[in-house]
Amino acid sequence: MSKVQNLNPRPIEPAPAYENGHQIARDLLRHIELQLDRMMRPDSKDLRWQHVRAVNLINAQLSEVATLLDETNGVRN
Repeated sequence: MSKVQNLNPRPIEPAPAYENGHQIARDLLRHIELQLDRMMRPDSKDLRWQHVRAVNLINAQLSEVATLLDETNGVRN
C-alpha cells in the first residue's frame, strides 16, 4: 500500500517578488540614466534625424512608464 502525502501548500507572499521587481526597476533606471548621459549632444556635427526619432521613441516609452507609475501610486495629473 502506498502512502499518499497530503501537501498543504504555504501561501505565497507578494513582498519578496515585489522587492525583487522594485530593485530591478531601480537598476534599470540607473542604466537608462547612464545611457542618456552617453547620448549624442545637440551640438554634435554627427547628429541626424534618426537620433531625433530615437529620442522621441525613448520619451514616448518613458511617458508610458511614468503614467503607469502614477496610476499605481494613485497620482492624478
